[in-house]
Amino acid sequence: MCFCGDPCKVAKSDEHDTPLHRYVILSSGSTLGSILKIRRMMEYMLRWDAERKEMLEKRLREEAAEKEHKEEEERRRVAANREEREKKLEHARRAKAAIEEDPDALRKGKWPRCTQ
Repeated sequence: MCFCGDPCKVAKSDEHDTPLHRYVILSSGSTLGSILKIRRMMEYMLRWDAERKEMLEKRLREEAAEKEHKEEEERRRVAANREEREKKLEHARRAKAAIEEDPDALRKGKWPRCTQ
């Protein structure tokens, strides 16, 4: 029995298995409302379902694109940090090599050349 108190039959649409696509037929064979209303309701639900699926697919595509963009930005940031670190290490290596080569180089340039 359904909410109306009459023994009803619930038939499912052959196209889809979702609960929104069910409709009620009374035991006497008459339908709740006219067939046109049910058909319009079914068409509306099918359109709504298609739009919902389309929006879901669009959102998934956008999320995937956003994730890819973030990963690309992260790769760029890591590469820039690695490059900056290499520059600093190279500068430190050159400075250390210069000091080992000429120990007086550390003192050069600290004081003005001519003092009075």
